[in-house]
Amino acid sequence: MSSSEKVVQTELPEEEYERLARIAEKEDKSLKQLLREAANEYTSRHEEIDLNDPFFQVDVGESGADEKTAKKTDEYIYGE
Repeated sequence: MSSSEKVVQTELPEEEYERLARIAEKEDKSLKQLLREAANEYTSRHEEIDLNDPFFQVDVGESGADEKTAKKTDEYIYGE
């Protein structure tokens, strides 16, 4: 374990533990790996999207560029 990792300990009802253990065995994973993946998926779904992230910044460029792009796309797809 690296110094940037944290240990999390919890209690589960026996039925829930058994279900997780069956899934881990079916997917040929350790219970630890399965729980890490589950935690990652859960946090990914519940994080807020940062609209200031450069990924979401759109450079519209010149005026009418959207129409040109749409027209070029139609020409490419439909040959018009």
